[in-house]
Amino acid sequence: MSRQPSQPVLIPETVFSTVGGNTLHEKAVKLAENLRIPLLAEPQAWAETTDGNRLLLRLGENGLSLAVVGEKSGPLRVNFVGAKNAFRLAVNRTVKQPLARAVGIGHGQRPSIFDATAGFGGDAFVFASLGCQVTMAERSPIIAALLADGLSRAACHSGTAEIAAAMRLIPGDAKGILSTLAPVPDCVYLDPMYPPGKNSARHKKEMRLLRQLIGDDEDSAALLSIAREVAMKRVVVKRPKGAPRLANAQPSHVITMPNSRFDVYLRPHV
Repeated sequence: MSRQPSQPVLIPETVFSTVGGNTLHEKAVKLAENLRIPLLAEPQAWAETTDGNRLLLRLGENGLSLAVVGEKSGPLRVNFVGAKNAFRLAVNRTVKQPLARAVGIGHGQRPSIFDATAGFGGDAFVFASLGCQVTMAERSPIIAALLADGLSRAACHSGTAEIAAAMRLIPGDAKGILSTLAPVPDCVYLDPMYPPGKNSARHKKEMRLLRQLIGDDEDSAALLSIAREVAMKRVVVKRPKGAPRLANAQPSHVITMPNSRFDVYLRPHV
């Protein structure tokens, strides 16, 4: 049975603090309207929202974040300027890493990349940090809003402004975007949601929230077909270790890692 996406509600953090005043509340009202989700504007509304599976978007001075009611861990936000991402940036600026090799990054080679399943933008950030121009598609309006918020803050930070400038977000379904995208990308990158396995309880919080918001990617095979028609040079599909090939399509070659792999589909003329 496929998993259906969850519908969050939005709450401005001005409920708890007067910092930002009416400005944040006005932004929250506009955002809730754009996302077509309820807005909780009263403290008691927060207290009465006790459903343990309920997702809450919170808008505050530090940006937009996503939380699960009753969960002890803090809210999730897309943060390209935090310590965690700074560490990832420091260790991932090498063209020899599997992710870079999979999409065709090499000495003197910086392909344009279309990330068809952007999520929270982690892989796209690596591509851009290595010098690639990256276009991202994200069909979940909630995730796209979180990603756009993270990009806007990264654009204002001296250490990430240049990288953020190389990342373009297009909210919407990748299949439709690919059919009209210009210029045509050298590489299309797919990291579709895969059904959880026996250790799904151990999945990172980011993955659990993605699954709650997106549900199952039931059109991944169709997306792969379109991507292979459009990409100038290659299509890359990230898969968990031991997972079947997407659409049972035979890749040109495979780059393996301990827990996952990249199935690489080259265009015939490459």
